[in-house]
Amino acid sequence: MINRWTKVMMTMLLAAVAHFAQAQTTKVNVGYVPAGDWLPALVAEDKGMFDKRGLDVTLNKIAIVSNIPPAILSGSLQIGISTPTVLIDSADAGLGLVALAGGTRFVKNPAIFSLVARTGVTIKTAKDLEGKKVGVPGLRSVSDVLLRKWLLDKGVQPSKVTFIETPFPQMRDILKGGTVDAVAVLEPFRTRIVADNTGYRVADYVAEVNPDLIGGVWVAQREWVTANPRAAASFRAALAEAIEFIKANPDEAKAIETKYLGFSTPFQLPFSLPIAASDLETYIRYAREVGYLNKNIDATQLIAR
Repeated sequence: MINRWTKVMMTMLLAAVAHFAQAQTTKVNVGYVPAGDWLPALVAEDKGMFDKRGLDVTLNKIAIVSNIPPAILSGSLQIGISTPTVLIDSADAGLGLVALAGGTRFVKNPAIFSLVARTGVTIKTAKDLEGKKVGVPGLRSVSDVLLRKWLLDKGVQPSKVTFIETPFPQMRDILKGGTVDAVAVLEPFRTRIVADNTGYRVADYVAEVNPDLIGGVWVAQREWVTANPRAAASFRAALAEAIEFIKANPDEAKAIETKYLGFSTPFQLPFSLPIAASDLETYIRYAREVGYLNKNIDATQLIAR
């Protein structure tokens, strides 16, 4: 029979264990945009992969990717998705963001990024874009920089094209309404535009520029990573486990994607966590070529260690 003092000791022990567990849990607000590139984080949250590593993660859906870095800098987010071009611009401004991990890569097969023109407008080549309006998800974004690079490679000056900021979810309606003549769009938004004949695929321009590029990246403030090395490593480990889950359970992964985003990507994306300085150096070179960057940026300083 358990006596009163034994009960007291057990209660104290359980309280100490609970306190220790709480002390080992790190609260992390994570920002993402509604795109399949970030499915590993959704899976990691849904399947408890963050929890078992001591991460109390709150996922925050953000409509526009450019809103995420300011939220990280203000402290309302600790980790968020971004792009290599935004990371480079933040370094140019001395903001102290670093890449924690890669998201996806842009590859030739499957090519997830395309230039799509409005049905009824004849655009077959880069030259046909002269005098046209093209929707991009943001000026200085990956899609914008790579489209300008593609134009230069094809002998067309980007200044002869009008670029209009157009969020991915709104591209179909804006294209259909005639506000723009073409859009630089990725999956699954590309499939929707082409499926109902709102537009047609002109070129997989990103793959033409480079058949193997880092796409999105997970970023955080350098100070947060330095102060929370265990949490940063656990976040990467959870994403790695989630990617393996997605590969082994594609149907369940699609169901999770639909649960969080309201849609699923028609094919499995090339998720890739490793990120090297050379990945960012490529974008630094492209940004310089299209006139977006003059300062020298050390790519090795943009990756969390």
